[in-house]
Amino acid sequence: MVSEISQVEKIPKSAFNQLRNQYRSDQVLEFLERNFEGRILGITKEDLYTEGLNFVFGQAKMKGRVSVVSIARLDPTFWHQPEDKELVEERTIKECIHEIGHTLGLGHCNKRGCVMTFSSTVGDVDKKTKYLCYMCKLQLGL
Repeated sequence: MVSEISQVEKIPKSAFNQLRNQYRSDQVLEFLERNFEGRILGITKEDLYTEGLNFVFGQAKMKGRVSVVSIARLDPTFWHQPEDKELVEERTIKECIHEIGHTLGLGHCNKRGCVMTFSSTVGDVDKKTKYLCYMCKLQLGL
């Protein structure tokens, strides 16, 4: 069953780090878990990070029910490039599938092009497809 949250939810101010001008993704996940039922994918325009990394495109609770994706750094304008809504959408779809994959128990994959490959740069996101490789599909019983 797919549910849609029709109202916009604000990320708690407690998740914001003023020194970094970013939100902590783990605290966003905790907020989603506390406030919503079922499998949740949050999408935000806010820039996210987690301890040990400068930023994340998204994060999920492995084998959990919550995930979040930030479109901030997926948008070419963040990198002072021309606006491209189709590119933002394509990148966002890939990262959403990736994070949902983690909630289903998939780890990072080394197969070139698999949506479950780790992306440390927006170029990495562009290189992968929006599809699972054969081995990742097998893990999900597909």
